[in-house]
Amino acid sequence: THTGKSIRTATLVWAAGVVGVPVRGFPAEAVQKNGRVSVDAFNLVKGMDNEYAIGDVSYMTADPDYPKGHQQVAQVAVQQAVQLGKNLSSGEKRSLWEPFRYNDKGSMATVGMRLAVVESKFINSQGLFAWFLWIFVHLIALVGFRNRVVVFFNWLTSYFSYDHGLRLIIRPSWRNKPNA
Repeated sequence: THTGKSIRTATLVWAAGVVGVPVRGFPAEAVQKNGRVSVDAFNLVKGMDNEYAIGDVSYMTADPDYPKGHQQVAQVAVQQAVQLGKNLSSGEKRSLWEPFRYNDKGSMATVGMRLAVVESKFINSQGLFAWFLWIFVHLIALVGFRNRVVVFFNWLTSYFSYDHGLRLIIRPSWRNKPNA
């Protein structure tokens, strides 16, 4: 703990936060306490004429489904980029622009060897099936057949060599646990 006192437990809870890193030059009133930059429904930085922010750094309260801003996940950034790209390519007539609306496709995470969790509108799963689904979705999202094959074989090699990397949470072995 922050006080230096240890608490014996069989459960570990890990939490991480994401803080936006704004670019210098934005108006002070546009930068929120968490470092995110306030944007309107078109990702235009508040108080600016032609500067846009998307992804983790943007803070949009204009979406009625997300009045406290969107989640700081890749899908938000990808969808914002696509919508902003469409708007910008449609010309300077902003009256024709469409506001951003986030389509939550769900969340996936690997949490161990052969273990994952999947939550979406269509499926909620955990365990081995969710792990295979996580692999499939991430391989399909890659651009190009060659990239998919290379990544698949890299994962396969890591799986059989037990080279897990830091992205996995490995269950500890309780065989060598000292008596408490």
